[in-house]
Amino acid sequence: MKKLSSFAGFLGICILAACSSENVCRIDGTIRGMEGQDSIYVLRSTGEFTRDTVMQAQIDNGHFNFELPQDLWGEKYELKIGNQRFSLSFFAEQGNIEITGNVDSLYQAEVKGTPDNDKWAAYQRFNAELAQEGNRLRAALNAEQLPDSVKRVKNISLFQELEAKRIHYEDSVANSDPKSVFGLYLYYNKMWKWKYNEMDGILAKFPDLKENRYYKEMKVKADVLRKIAPGAIAPDFKVKTVDGGEISLSSFRGKYVILDFWASWCAPCRAATECIKGIYKKYNAQGLEVFSVSLDDDKDAWLKAIKDDGMEWKQGCQLLKGGKFTPVAQLYGIDGIPAFWVIDPDGKILCQETKGDRVVAFCEELFTKK
Repeated sequence: MKKLSSFAGFLGICILAACSSENVCRIDGTIRGMEGQDSIYVLRSTGEFTRDTVMQAQIDNGHFNFELPQDLWGEKYELKIGNQRFSLSFFAEQGNIEITGNVDSLYQAEVKGTPDNDKWAAYQRFNAELAQEGNRLRAALNAEQLPDSVKRVKNISLFQELEAKRIHYEDSVANSDPKSVFGLYLYYNKMWKWKYNEMDGILAKFPDLKENRYYKEMKVKADVLRKIAPGAIAPDFKVKTVDGGEISLSSFRGKYVILDFWASWCAPCRAATECIKGIYKKYNAQGLEVFSVSLDDDKDAWLKAIKDDGMEWKQGCQLLKGGKFTPVAQLYGIDGIPAFWVIDPDGKILCQETKGDRVVAFCEELFTKK
């Protein structure tokens, strides 16, 4: 009876341990080379360059452990250790996550122990190996006795080949498990490149993650892009004019209009202005208007750029900090500038582009057919 009782006790401990690991996200870490005590911070991405601290813990002579509450699961976090320059990344999910590394090379720390973190570690190894392969092939190519023009073409081809390998790897990983937050994150991390119908297809692959933050944000972005795609009626908005008044997009009804998102600090935008100037002068008398909406927050810089670049058409700006996170930029799903829309007299979007010369070509064809 005594032996049976001991076995029963041991079995009970095992069951409790199993239940515990299923209901917690525990992080255990060892960072070699660290002495004394310091703070560690779990950082959550809240924007392109912004982070929030969601938890703080202690590291003691290189060792730390803490648990993340369940409402924080299902995301990728940065782990910042004291005042160290580099941080490391992990996915919060149920189970025991093990982190080991060296204080002098935190970016190379190993994160393992749960499904998504094992996939994340394998993905990082793949990228490192792909980078090494690229460096080796580029060095061999540059050592060849070839004209520079030929080398440039071959380097472009090499880049495309390596990028195709990366995309194939990412797609194979992302499509392997419909419940993987890491798989969804791979798509989420490149949200800027997807059209709304592509995002609809991506989200359909992850039906069990509808409550996940990444899923929800992609769904919102897809719905925004749906409203500003060719065929839709351009969403109306009001912005400030150079003289402090207001101007709305709907005030251009009855005319064809090029809606141009730009900023004084954006070199490609300033270059694209030269394309737009020519098409505006050529077809303004036939009913073509240009409405440039700046993402500047510095009024003096905005006005100076308008004057320096000879932008003779209607201008608007919210003069708010945030760039693509300002309300009007969010309304149009802006991820990068320049960004252009060609809108017909009834307010319907005819064309959406990121290149000034393509907008010019579209307008040339449009007014030639009129």
